[in-house]
Amino acid sequence: MEIKENNKFLVGMFLIMILLIGFLIYFSIPKTNEGGRKDIGIGRAPPMGNPNAKIKIITFSDFQCPACKASHPIIDKIFQDYQEEVVLYYRSFPLSMHENSFIAAEAAECANEQGKFWKYHDILFENQNNLYKENLKEYAANIGLNEEQFNLCLDNEKYKEEILSDIAESKKLNLRGTPTFFINGREVFGVNEKKMREIIEDEI
Repeated sequence: MEIKENNKFLVGMFLIMILLIGFLIYFSIPKTNEGGRKDIGIGRAPPMGNPNAKIKIITFSDFQCPACKASHPIIDKIFQDYQEEVVLYYRSFPLSMHENSFIAAEAAECANEQGKFWKYHDILFENQNNLYKENLKEYAANIGLNEEQFNLCLDNEKYKEEILSDIAESKKLNLRGTPTFFINGREVFGVNEKKMREIIEDEI
């Protein structure tokens, strides 16, 4: 009898563990709403465009990624065509294959601290092959950032944890790479202007 009771106890504990694991897996997966939408936070970047726009685009990007740089003309055209209907937010997904993409992402956050995220963002992509620490500090000085504040921010890795958090969310979302866009929660991977426009038209 005692053996049977022990077996029942072990079976019960096993089932409880299975249920707990199931709950953990369920709540760790990003929720997809009706229509294939995912709930994506906007991160820390200020909006580019109308913050009250109907179409919210969130990009997960890497400052050393050639495809991310190539997506710029597409985004510019979309903004020209849809003007007040679109807003863009940038989230960092520095890939490990790019040696300076992580520190560049940190530097962009330091620029954001002084209200010049998007201006600095553009300079980083324009100088994609020169993103060493000394370059990043030079670019900050060139656009009029407080050098002492910026350098201290970068040297102390002030936003390291925030970048790591973005990377963790990117992996949680099972992103295939950069750039990845979410248009009102609907995913577009890579430089795909046609699909982006189709989704925007559908959302409008």
